[in-house]
Amino acid sequence: MDRTTYAHTATRNRWWLLAAAAVAALTIPLAPAGAVAAEADACAYGYSASSSVFFGAGSASSGVANYDTGDGCTVMDEVMAGAPFASHGKFLSTVNGVTNELRRDGVLTSAEKADIVAAAAASEVGKPHPVTGTRSVDLSKIGLVAFTARTQMTADAAGTLAALASCGFQNAEFSGSAGNFYGKSAAQLAPVAAAVDINVPSLGVSQANLENNLDAVIAEAHAIGAEYVRISGSSRWTLADYSKTAAILNEVGAKLKPEGITVAYHNHGYEFQTEENGVTGYDVLVRETDPELVAMELDVYWAASVGTDAVSLFQTYPGRFELLHLKDRAADGSFADVGEGTIDFAKIFANAPLGGVQYGFTEHDNAKPDGITSACNSIGNLADLGY
Repeated sequence: MDRTTYAHTATRNRWWLLAAAAVAALTIPLAPAGAVAAEADACAYGYSASSSVFFGAGSASSGVANYDTGDGCTVMDEVMAGAPFASHGKFLSTVNGVTNELRRDGVLTSAEKADIVAAAAASEVGKPHPVTGTRSVDLSKIGLVAFTARTQMTADAAGTLAALASCGFQNAEFSGSAGNFYGKSAAQLAPVAAAVDINVPSLGVSQANLENNLDAVIAEAHAIGAEYVRISGSSRWTLADYSKTAAILNEVGAKLKPEGITVAYHNHGYEFQTEENGVTGYDVLVRETDPELVAMELDVYWAASVGTDAVSLFQTYPGRFELLHLKDRAADGSFADVGEGTIDFAKIFANAPLGGVQYGFTEHDNAKPDGITSACNSIGNLADLGY
């Protein structure tokens, strides 16, 4: 039996999938006489069968293919249907139940089942991540989205970076496009940043750069030592557009991985508002991208602006959020310096291991009185934060 096209037995306990398919069927017109009905996809916009079973980086990544299990679903669709999990034990029980059944049905080998269970056990999924107030933010992993100080960067990059370094920044993310970051190339900015000991682990580029000029993106990333390149989307996209973008990110990610670079997607609010049958554009991006090739850069302000909590995303999609934009939201919805608004950053940092966070970049879209002052205020608040 071909395991990648395996169909479930009638006894499979998947009421949640069958119910979804039944509801969807109510809205589908009857086919003309003689027409062949399309097979129902119970997991439309689900986890991609072209990636792996993944509960987080390192030992929480199983390395086992995310096999198609029938009805358009995959191993990850079946496991993560229960997310978020109330406890680590509940998560492990779910993984054991799903993999036992798939092993009996021939979808998984005994060795693959064991690898998936081991990855689940090593993950942070379902574990408590309380705010104790006793831990300090690791400032060596905090940077600035230089867009905050874009006016100053354009006028005097060297002076701006020196000022940022003097108030504690060790990292920065430059935004623009290949060859043009505040009027300079990444190669030109590299020695300027190095002179004040600021690393640049991430570059913000355009999707057009990735599709049409990837060699230039790679060259810029290598010149400045960037580990990530990230893009943003469009408020005009449909779920089908998000699916196409996920495919592009996978393709680009496969080309960037040998170069030591990971491609990432940065959200606004519209990804969570574009929705069909309970599935959002953001869901499509996370589920259809390969976690070994594509990371998410979560902007916590834009997520909060549409009622989406960062920690809930960590719980639903563990290990996928290697980058964060740390941007605060005032009570009236406007931007605020980090630590002076309504977003619970202590909770976010406490749950960062679950999210897979590697770097956090502070940001303020309309900084006052200026970008440098705002940025230094934000990192000062983070230095004082106990989580």
